[in-house]
Amino acid sequence: MRKSFFLFMIAILFSSFSFADSTLTEKKFIKASLNDKIKIIESLDEKESVVIPQKALLFAIENAAILSSDQELIKLVVSSIKAFPSEPEKIQTIKKPVQKIISENLMTVFKLFNDMSLRKEAMEKLGLYSEDSLPLLVDFLNDYLSSSFKRNEPSKNILEKAIVTLGDIGNHDSLTIIYNIWASKIWPEYQESAGRALVLLAQDSFSDVIKIFSLSNIADSAHFFYLIKKSSKISENFLCEVAENALLIAINNAEKLKAYDKDSPKIFADFQLETQEVLSSHKWSHAAPVINRNVILAKKAYDEDLISENDFAKIIASSVNIPSHALAQSLTDMLSDCNGKVELAGTSEAAQMPARSVVLALISALGEMGDKTAFDVLLFVTYLSYPIDVIDAAKASLAKLNW
Repeated sequence: MRKSFFLFMIAILFSSFSFADSTLTEKKFIKASLNDKIKIIESLDEKESVVIPQKALLFAIENAAILSSDQELIKLVVSSIKAFPSEPEKIQTIKKPVQKIISENLMTVFKLFNDMSLRKEAMEKLGLYSEDSLPLLVDFLNDYLSSSFKRNEPSKNILEKAIVTLGDIGNHDSLTIIYNIWASKIWPEYQESAGRALVLLAQDSFSDVIKIFSLSNIADSAHFFYLIKKSSKISENFLCEVAENALLIAINNAEKLKAYDKDSPKIFADFQLETQEVLSSHKWSHAAPVINRNVILAKKAYDEDLISENDFAKIIASSVNIPSHALAQSLTDMLSDCNGKVELAGTSEAAQMPARSVVLALISALGEMGDKTAFDVLLFVTYLSYPIDVIDAAKASLAKLNW
């Protein structure tokens, strides 16, 4: 009863924006059979391309519970949707309340009929008639994509259209939904479209982006960060803010993230390097505390053979663009540890010499930062049995220290 009353009120409201008197075509349409209704719709002239198709949609909505799979009724709906003007200049002549009603009825027939050709036509027209009801359209598309994802539906062209549309007009719920679609690769043929939509939504939803990093495994976090990093749509400041916060989240959850699967330690190490290089290349000084923690964590991973000496040396080298006294102290302690190994190697054949590339990276970094904290440790290098190039590097770094 309430549904019938609702449809009746829509019809009354719509008619108030159309003609005062019913046209001959309207009367024919009301009295016609389904097949004749289709013929009338397909032969409409321009001045009747809104009123009659709208009546057809209302007719279909009212009878969908009984005839939702009837091919004639489906054909009527498809013909009616096609009949609505598609040209922007013609749509602009339709009053805004009428456009809103058309948009809402397109959403309704989309939900009531499962036919793919019908849904495709409805999806195409929705973008044209929803200018004044975008929040409603966003909620509608969010619900459709979320439900399709949960049901693990096979890929359909309308899914990609929904993804692309939400990339342009979506909200924070859209970001989460499309991220889940993208990360799961449920529809691989739409992966590129999902990635583009994700970046468009991400640039206006910083807090939601960070929340995604906090809830994701390291592999998904790394892929998501790379997607953001390579996009020309993302600003430098936004990228650095994301890199800093994503790296901090990873550091705080290091053990849990690395334990995800056998590849996680390597992915984690690559993520450390990738995010720090972004911060270093932009000299993002706000991240100084995070950089220091990252270098310390990288040292631990290096000692456990979870990160190569080459990658550890890169992390040390890139850290100098974001200097701090705490970092200078950390690197000094690491070089002191290397010195201890060299000193021990002179008295024990079982002792292992530190990696040359790591030692050189530490010496160079300490010289670049110029913090006098490193003086005693750098000086000690020149007294030990390091290769001559290492000793020369230590002397050069000693000359750079600030006094």
